[in-house]
Amino acid sequence: MDNRLKKFFFLIVISVLLPFSGCSLESLKSRSSETTAFQAASLGHISQSTLPPPDSPDDIMEKAETGVELNPSAVAGVWKASIGGMGCQIATPQTKFGQGYRAGPMHCPFSFLNVKSWALSGSKLIFYDNTGVPIAMLSSPDGNSFEGKTFSGIEVVLSR
Repeated sequence: MDNRLKKFFFLIVISVLLPFSGCSLESLKSRSSETTAFQAASLGHISQSTLPPPDSPDDIMEKAETGVELNPSAVAGVWKASIGGMGCQIATPQTKFGQGYRAGPMHCPFSFLNVKSWALSGSKLIFYDNTGVPIAMLSSPDGNSFEGKTFSGIEVVLSR
C-alpha cells in the first residue's frame, strides 16, 4: 500500500473513533443517578394585536419633503445607522456610481444589504440598489442626522 494511502486511512479511522473515546458506560451510569429537575419558566402574558399597514411610497415621499437643503459634501462620510432598531454603518463617499454616488453598508440588516448608491434630491437622501430602484428615502432636519423609512416601511435613522 502506498504511504499516502496508509496515512489517509489512518486519519479516517482516527476521525471515526475519536468522538467515541470520551464515552464509557461507567460515566453514563454515574450521570443518570444525578438527575436534576428543572422548573419551567413562565412566559407571561402575550397579547395579540394587528399591525398598521406600512406607508405607501407616496406617504414616505411626503414625509421626507421637510428638511434642510443638502449638498454631497455634507453627506459624504461614514454614518452610524439604525435600521429597524438594528445598528450598522453606512459609508457614503463621493465616488460617482449608479444613481449618484457609491454607498457601502457595513454589517447592516437584510433590508439594507443591497444598497449600492445614494443621491440627494433637495432635502431628501435616497438610497438605491444596483439596478437603480430606490430602497429608502430619508430627510434631515439639521444636516447632522437623517430619518426616514425604507420603501418596505422599516424605520431608518442615520447619525454621525
